[in-house]
Amino acid sequence: MVVSESVRQHAHVIGGRDVQPEDGYISRVNPATGEVVAMYANGTVEETLSAIAAARNEFDSGTWPQLSGTQRSRILQRWSDLIEAHAETLVRIEIEEGGKPARVARGDIEGVVALTSYAAALAQNLTGESHTDFGSDLQAMVVHEPVGVVGAIVPWNFPSIIFAQKVPFALAAGCTVVVKPSEMTSGTAIEMTRLGHEAGIPASALNVVTGYGVPVGDTLVRSEDVDMISFTGSTRTGLQVLKGQEVNFKRVSLELGGKSAAIVFADANIDAAIDGVLFSIYMNQGQVCCAGSRLLVEDSIGDEFLARLADRVNQLSVGDPADASVDLGPLISEQHRDLVAGFVDRAVQDGASLGTTNALPEVPQGTAFYPPVVLNGVTPDMPVFRDEVFGPVLTTTRFTSVDEAVELANMSQYGLAGSVWTTNIDTALTVARRVRTGTIEINTSLEGQPQLPFGGYKISGIGREKGAEGLREFTETKTIGIRTTPRTPFF
Repeated sequence: MVVSESVRQHAHVIGGRDVQPEDGYISRVNPATGEVVAMYANGTVEETLSAIAAARNEFDSGTWPQLSGTQRSRILQRWSDLIEAHAETLVRIEIEEGGKPARVARGDIEGVVALTSYAAALAQNLTGESHTDFGSDLQAMVVHEPVGVVGAIVPWNFPSIIFAQKVPFALAAGCTVVVKPSEMTSGTAIEMTRLGHEAGIPASALNVVTGYGVPVGDTLVRSEDVDMISFTGSTRTGLQVLKGQEVNFKRVSLELGGKSAAIVFADANIDAAIDGVLFSIYMNQGQVCCAGSRLLVEDSIGDEFLARLADRVNQLSVGDPADASVDLGPLISEQHRDLVAGFVDRAVQDGASLGTTNALPEVPQGTAFYPPVVLNGVTPDMPVFRDEVFGPVLTTTRFTSVDEAVELANMSQYGLAGSVWTTNIDTALTVARRVRTGTIEINTSLEGQPQLPFGGYKISGIGREKGAEGLREFTETKTIGIRTTPRTPFF
């Protein structure tokens, strides 16, 4: 194993202190070079419990939940400003640890800044209700209180931006947090946490424990001192999070897998649709939960559309993610690359055809590069149509009517996102309403903004992140009844 000259070594951050691990470190290899670039603390049950205890004490007896929304807002805005000031450091970590192309990594950090700033604004706007129509001697209030200690479990594909979809919103609501980042991409979570403390977030209000799902994530899920789990990852792991509630009922928010459809009608702006389809499947090497991995194209334009699409895909570059001109970097690991390749091989065996001529240049040993792929002639009975590949693999299927397009789009156990491409507003809105998915976009793709809630139908998840709903996820609703004069005795 090659070790880079500038390996970052990270301890846990618990109660504002660097806590060295009892069980050593996990090595992270840059998937583009095969070099070790970072070492993360290999968390234990005891270290996780220590972080939970710090967050619990801060919530029960500390200052953070007692601050006004305006006070929390000012601190969170300072945090956003510090993240922006340190953007290039965070971008470099994203490139080296995750293999992200530079422009994708830079866009992610810009998104983190925007999300944190938006959460800061929401902290001042956690409003309730007043009910005064029960008569002159009875009224009531509905208030929203912080849920408590939040365990935030963050995946490897968007380690910084998904951190920002959870943690600033939980803090804005007055919660305290223990973050468990992926064992493959923990660097930005640690660095952003340090910046948060510098901005004024109390040391014990924001903690990071790195390591594997078992024991770190499992301890968070099962601890009675954790009031809520906010998890993003695979549907399989999400089910394990739900099973953990057999031990301790707590609030659970799950953002899980996807198999989103991009539906292209014959009257669409073809150039715009091709751009949108390419972006939605090949951005971040297709390692995107809401990737438009299923192209449904109207049969009358199928030949032309797929030919032009293939030409564009064949022009995409695969290479060093630090090179600003590169379109696709490596996948997260060699193991994941082999999993993606297995889906493609099986699809070809099942009767699909390769719609591209892309081939990799000489791939350095120990790296995880894989080319963008188009699979034509995919039918609903094929695993590649149904299952989440999580890589740069686009399947194509043709339809002949609106009803067939909707049926194909809904022929999935997932329901996270999707897009509709047409110049007919009636068709666009009809399809958008009928497709069972948490987000549907018309003549665009992957346009997520901080103000827009994000989450899934069906096995794509429970709850919403971002937007005002993303703040409410981290609150409990309480009704307070007030009687000003004694009522007539009932007994």
